[in-house]
Amino acid sequence: MANGNKLLTGMLLGAVIGAAVSLLDKRTRGDVIQSGKKVSSKIKGYIEQPTMLTTDVKKKIDEAKDIVQEVSEDLSFVNEKVKELKETTPQVVNMIQETRDRFISKRE
Repeated sequence: MANGNKLLTGMLLGAVIGAAVSLLDKRTRGDVIQSGKKVSSKIKGYIEQPTMLTTDVKKKIDEAKDIVQEVSEDLSFVNEKVKELKETTPQVVNMIQETRDRFISKRE
């Protein structure tokens, strides 16, 4: 168990050091500050109007459902096309073989 704690501690320490080093870049610092302000503003808005949070969450859930539905439809379409290919490929191969055999028999 002590090794697990050392691993977790090392990972956290590495993450903190990495974040601190990345903040040495002026542009990165500016981006972090801007992001922090946006998050802070959004949290204040949610505190002032809790129903806004539930509305936003419902909206995101609906968007996620729509995306899942689209992906599901796309996968169904691709699956159907793969089935069609599996069915037509042997037919095409047979047609090609028949055509080849016909031309070879005419040559001889």
